[in-house]
Amino acid sequence: MDIVDHHGLSVAHVSPEELAGRPWYGARRHIDVVRATAPAAGAYEELAAAGFVRKPAFLSWTAELGPDEDAFLSRLETKARQDIRRARARAERALRLEVHDPVGPEALDRFLTLYRQRVDAMAYGIPIAFRQRERLLDGREKYFAVLALQDGELAGGCIAWECPGQDAVRIRFSTVTEDWRRDSLARTLYFAAMRTAREKGYRWATLGDEPNLYGHLTKAGLFRFKVRMGFRCVPSQDFHDPDGLDEADLVLNLDRLRDPCLILGYASDAPGDRSLRARLVSDTPADLRAYAAPFLAGVEHTPPAGTPARAAAS
Repeated sequence: MDIVDHHGLSVAHVSPEELAGRPWYGARRHIDVVRATAPAAGAYEELAAAGFVRKPAFLSWTAELGPDEDAFLSRLETKARQDIRRARARAERALRLEVHDPVGPEALDRFLTLYRQRVDAMAYGIPIAFRQRERLLDGREKYFAVLALQDGELAGGCIAWECPGQDAVRIRFSTVTEDWRRDSLARTLYFAAMRTAREKGYRWATLGDEPNLYGHLTKAGLFRFKVRMGFRCVPSQDFHDPDGLDEADLVLNLDRLRDPCLILGYASDAPGDRSLRARLVSDTPADLRAYAAPFLAGVEHTPPAGTPARAAAS
């Protein structure tokens, strides 16, 4: 068993041979999550018996753009449509939206300044976009930016990557000020980027790939936000990710995870079944309805495996 620090989270990587002995319960070091990477089909039953959730390591959030924005909005629930329209109305009263196509150094640096400020304020923020400045500007790939300005100051923005081979535009990075986060500016920015993608003739929009462990680098609330935006998630390897793979996680405690922690595991071990089921890991009862989604096979709640009752039962 190899224990590593993963952006503040203590993760113990175990091999199939170690599962029976469950060495994580006797470890002298603190462990938050136990993980089996790329488990073989022969280990599925034993993993499930030990409480592991088998899952895609990363999730891709996708949406088919459709012929126009009205058609896209018509798929959403009434409240979701109302939330989007309210957010856009607030933005239209106070902001000016600019599309920079392609993104240039001046627009990108304005974005990155705010982006870095917001990432630095996060507990486990990783400034990925800041590290990729040269790639975003070197011209080998196509990127455009949507910026929202208030009296000349940047209120928020997003960077989108055109992927003709996937017939998709990937909204890779976004950031908004704290004030405009509360006013849901992200919804307005995403829809502006999707409008540009539709005008360019793309079929799909994606909100990027995320680690399948909400409650660490991302909060469980982000899942609900993206569902209400009309997106659905699939295993990343099912949407143009040749490096995508499966893993199995066992959450021992929530000491360094936000409560609730959300994992989307495979609904069954049946060959060819790629459907997902949500697992909410929480120390207290959770509202499962808040995490229901049309593309999920269901939602269930479980306490962390390291609680005394659960550990004793193991």
